[in-house]
Amino acid sequence: MAAAAFTLFWKRRVKSYKVTLFLFDAIGLGLFTVIGLQKGIQMNLNPGICIALGTITGCFGGVCRDILLAQIPVLFRKEIYATACIAGGVVYFVLLSLTDKAIAEIVTVLLICSIRIIGYRRNWHLPAL
Repeated sequence: MAAAAFTLFWKRRVKSYKVTLFLFDAIGLGLFTVIGLQKGIQMNLNPGICIALGTITGCFGGVCRDILLAQIPVLFRKEIYATACIAGGVVYFVLLSLTDKAIAEIVTVLLICSIRIIGYRRNWHLPAL
């Protein structure tokens, strides 16, 4: 009886942990993408290269996590993941020319998080090859 009660209690907790981990993954995706963009800018790289660097930096943490969990990385599935980073990188460079750096960073992180979360909740997928 105790084991059954523990299992039912734990099952509810696991669902909330999945949501929490997903939200932190989306936030990390946005933050690390901006960090990658900033490093590229510090090295005076072309904006396209900076966006690629930001995308790689943002996505790599999720790839490592999924590999350690013996799962297929989200990056290699049809979900919106790297696309959010690329869109955020483009917006970051547009905002840098229009506003302050801090505002561009905050808006970019929020945009990437929003694209990732909305894409997941609305079941947006990229076409399969």
